Amino acid sequence: MIFERPPSDVAHWLRRPGARDDKYRRGVLGVRTGSALYPGAAVLGVGAAWRTGLGLLRYVPPVDDAASPWGLPSPAAAVLAAHPETVFGPAPEGARPCDAWLIGSGTDPAARAAAETAALAALLAGSAPVVVDAGALGLAAALSAAERTVAAPLILTPHAGEFTRLWQAADLGAVPAALRSPEDVAGRGVAAAELAAVLGVTVLLKGSRTIAATPHGHQFVGPEATPWLATAGTGDVLAGVLGALVAAQTEAVRQDPDLLAELGIAAAQLHDRAARIAAGGTGVQRPITAGDVVSALPAAYAELAA
Repeated sequence: MIFERPPSDVAHWLRRPGARDDKYRRGVLGVRTGSALYPGAAVLGVGAAWRTGLGLLRYVPPVDDAASPWGLPSPAAAVLAAHPETVFGPAPEGARPCDAWLIGSGTDPAARAAAETAALAALLAGSAPVVVDAGALGLAAALSAAERTVAAPLILTPHAGEFTRLWQAADLGAVPAALRSPEDVAGRGVAAAELAAVLGVTVLLKGSRTIAATPHGHQFVGPEATPWLATAGTGDVLAGVLGALVAAQTEAVRQDPDLLAELGIAAAQLHDRAARIAAGGTGVQRPITAGDVVSALPAAYAELAA
């Protein structure tokens, strides 16, 4: 059964700071995203995470990343230029570890160095919850059954095409027809639940109505999103929003990994509300970019947290 989550439920996950809070209490998110080919993905995800109430963000550049063939800045340089508040590099010995991680956005597995693959695999085998996007999805899906029992709580964020590849890699047979039918919410929910159960992770199947499924059969769906979100880079923004929400709720997620599904739907609803604000709210609708969605996140947060 799919449980619908109205936008009003998002407020439960939007943690407002109090007098006793400091930057560490508000959540520390580690980010390993972007590449020489796609530095903008890192900028979008980092910007979205900062604007979702995060206390501290640590960006770790990809290891042995090749230089851009088009003279683009490295993802670290691009992030620094856009968000100088960001901390760079792995946490030194004795420093506060990251509460959660976001990996994979803007990366190509075929171009990833072996050392970077090993570093991502170590995060997947760690104890901190991980939001797994884009180029890291295959790494999470390849975890063995034994590795899954001790791995960090994971939430995978595939769109329909990436979901299809995960389904095929898991050798689950014919790809469900529901993946080609966004209006078939029930069918997509069944497919998401089956993949989640097989992989032992939470799956956030992105679409006009985003569906979250846990390995234990729980399914949640959000309201229909604005079609203006169908533009490049918005998936990177959603990943950043989700990373920030998970980092702020990491202790609860460690105790109950199934909460990742509800956080996934909350992130999708905050993401959608920001897009609607950027597109003109209830007035005349206008085209938007992923960067516009990032800029509108604080206003969306204020509306939904009220």
